[in-house]
Amino acid sequence: MPWELISDGALDGATNMAIDAALLDEIDRSSTTRTIVRFYQWRRPTMSLGRNQKIEKAVDAEYCNANGIDIVYRPTGGRAVLHDDELTYAVISNDSSCFGDTIYGNYKRVSEALCLGYRNLGIPAVLAPDTRKPDDWENDGDPPCFASPSRYELMVEGRKVVGSAQRRVRNSFLQHGSMPITFNYEALARATRTRDRELLEREMAGLAEFVDSRPSQVQLREAFIHAFQTFFSIEFRLGTHPPVDPVVA
Repeated sequence: MPWELISDGALDGATNMAIDAALLDEIDRSSTTRTIVRFYQWRRPTMSLGRNQKIEKAVDAEYCNANGIDIVYRPTGGRAVLHDDELTYAVISNDSSCFGDTIYGNYKRVSEALCLGYRNLGIPAVLAPDTRKPDDWENDGDPPCFASPSRYELMVEGRKVVGSAQRRVRNSFLQHGSMPITFNYEALARATRTRDRELLEREMAGLAEFVDSRPSQVQLREAFIHAFQTFFSIEFRLGTHPPVDPVVA
């Protein structure tokens, strides 16, 4: 059976997170084996927080409000991510025969497809072998997601290029992640109260740093759609998402 492909444009952060949550609920209630892959963007710079984070520990809300950065909660776990100049992916599935039935099993399979997409763009991405905590973290709040890699997240030349988070519900999972094109290191440092901006620059990178010319959104989407089709030997049909009721942090 073909997988479902949803290709959205730029939406506000609350709507993006509500759609991903609604798709997980839809897949979890499905009586048939289904997989949805969604790509989307963000209408405004947005800090997304893991569902268990506290705003006061994760971000400087005053700075975000003063600088036009929205704050939303994700339906998944993990740490704070600044979404801006990027392409975001989401994979929602109840197909354990394809993805396995563990968190790391899901991560590895999705990341292997994403890795092929980066290589389609000429970027030598690899999977991080293990989770690594941020070195010398001396800040007041939680470190942001991109400050260190988790197992099977993607890296290029030792720097993290994809930040992903997951939620499992019974036999289904949602995994979504940020694939930055460029980073606003200053905004991320200030939004997360990170004193050492150079730490962020050492640990993370946007894909534009590894190519001669910046790819368009169309080129990015085509590269990753083709990667999923090739890696999983599947075809896509166009899918849709249900109406949602956005909730902000």
